[in-house]
Amino acid sequence: MNIMSQVFAVLAVVIYVGVFPVESFLLRRSRWAQKFLSTPPENVAAVMMWAIPTGYRNLVIALGVAAGLVAVNIGEPVVGHTLVVYCCLNMALTAPAMLLADLQGHYPQRWDSVPGTLAATVPAVLALLFLPLGP
Repeated sequence: MNIMSQVFAVLAVVIYVGVFPVESFLLRRSRWAQKFLSTPPENVAAVMMWAIPTGYRNLVIALGVAAGLVAVNIGEPVVGHTLVVYCCLNMALTAPAMLLADLQGHYPQRWDSVPGTLAATVPAVLALLFLPLGP
């Protein structure tokens, strides 16, 4: 796996692991987290049912990418590539659901989802695009 693919895969891991505690633990306690996740304070209680599992799902996907990177770098390229490709595809194909929710009017303001959608999608897509370029 080439260095560019690994760099973007690591960036995806950092983003997903970083957002995990915000979604799963801080949303109820922090105005900053509410603003970061585009959740008005009056909606926090209703969203917690989805925010916590989503945070854990993001953590598990990120750990899958990390495990794949470790596998690649300890000499298990088939296992590593499989994990990285599957988990990055998961990120690339599911993160745009935020944009879909936005387009349906479920965000406080139109286009609030764009930064989160890009951050959750672009590094994984770039990791996948650089993958076939070789070492």
